[in-house]
Amino acid sequence: MTSLSFIEAEARRLAGRRAEPARRAIQEALIELCEKHWQEIRGPEPAAPLAHALWSARPPLAELFVDLLAAADARLTALLDRLRPARALALLVLAEIERGDAEGVRTAYEAMMLFESPAAGQAYARRIVAALRGEVEGPRLHSHSSRTPLWKALAIIAAQTRRHNLGVLVEVIRTLAATPGVRPDEALERLRRALREAGMRFLGIDDQVLRYELHGRERKPVSRKRLAEVLAEIRQARLA
Repeated sequence: MTSLSFIEAEARRLAGRRAEPARRAIQEALIELCEKHWQEIRGPEPAAPLAHALWSARPPLAELFVDLLAAADARLTALLDRLRPARALALLVLAEIERGDAEGVRTAYEAMMLFESPAAGQAYARRIVAALRGEVEGPRLHSHSSRTPLWKALAIIAAQTRRHNLGVLVEVIRTLAATPGVRPDEALERLRRALREAGMRFLGIDDQVLRYELHGRERKPVSRKRLAEVLAEIRQARLA
């Protein structure tokens, strides 16, 4: 996996020299617009627990930026002026580094590198637009797959929720691990059944680790860093 120090160096190279106040002004405006866009596209707050988990977890800023770009959003066009998309994404990489969002950094870096080629950027944008609207299926798993049980369980979540980001995964796992409420949630129960069939039961997740049982036995906790790595693999398989 590409080191964060290398990513930062590449982002600074592509971002170019810019006065600090001007750089921060553009970064803050980009972040504000991306977060506003998420409020616009996610719709009203749902009552069902699983749908609410998906509603509450914002995708990475870079994905929202790409979605705005693909829509030729007038607000983004005015904000960018003559700034190329790859350079704007480099500024988002640096902003995510300052915010300490490792997943956001890597997502923005991936998009930044792809948008250095207009054709590759456009193809990536089409995939992101579809993914944000739940139109991209998860990776197909075969019964003889050599993937680990945890990889398969996370792939099941990606397939059923059609989301592949760490923030979403955390909210979904918290919902799965919570005591079932009185409100029925068919989508959540379908996901629970699929995970049970795979032998997986999530016990909880915090800022450090995920705890889970496999075939009724509690296993060694998994760090959130490892979860992010597995999700990155699933993302590549899903958006390929």
